[in-house]
Amino acid sequence: MTHGAVLDELPGEDGARALRVAHAAGVVLDAHVHATTKLCVVLGGGVTERHGADIVAPRPFELLLRPADRRHENQYHAAGATSLVVELDPRDPRLRALPAIDELDATFPELGAPLANARDARALDAAITVALAAIARRRRPAPAWLRAARERLVERLADPPRLADLARAVGVHPVHLAQTFRQRYGMTMRRFVRLHRVFRARALLDARPLAAIAAEVGFADQSHMTRTFRAERQCAPGALRVRRP
Repeated sequence: MTHGAVLDELPGEDGARALRVAHAAGVVLDAHVHATTKLCVVLGGGVTERHGADIVAPRPFELLLRPADRRHENQYHAAGATSLVVELDPRDPRLRALPAIDELDATFPELGAPLANARDARALDAAITVALAAIARRRRPAPAWLRAARERLVERLADPPRLADLARAVGVHPVHLAQTFRQRYGMTMRRFVRLHRVFRARALLDARPLAAIAAEVGFADQSHMTRTFRAERQCAPGALRVRRP
């Protein structure tokens, strides 16, 4: 199942198909799963996707791998989004080379454009092969201490630990923690916390006063939350109330 309005479709080889899908501004998709593995490329607009501690906000033409049966939530930004969604047949032999991926933690900037530019089944199949091979080469499980650091940041979202304290808790040097986090997840720890705060705040918008939400998720005040929403979602939080499909 694909959420959103399907604009067009390109059938590929080996049971794959590429769908161009539009989502309206501010739409929230609550936790759900898909039966097939998908390669997703945002073509325009913006979306934030969360799975537990994992959170990603892909830039245009970055590739995101979404494994089959992975429970996740989506929040679309002020302009909505148009995405390319490549659905892979579960029997596709190329999927066997992928490692077990337990995180939605990475995007691949250079792999999205070939998929988006494919105009026939052969070009689409070639782009899929290149993308899956590149992901298989690069994806390895994150070290336990890095996952522990990330979990602690989410657990203490309203009052995150200082870098030195977090590094001490997981047993690594602060510089190593900061550098490894950025390399692995494609963002600083500061932005990771900001994305989670905005995501949690958006989930509360329909039921709570803005000032109370800001305090609960760790913003200094309502004005701070509004500035952060404008930076991450391109609008004030109140403009996103009650936009569910």
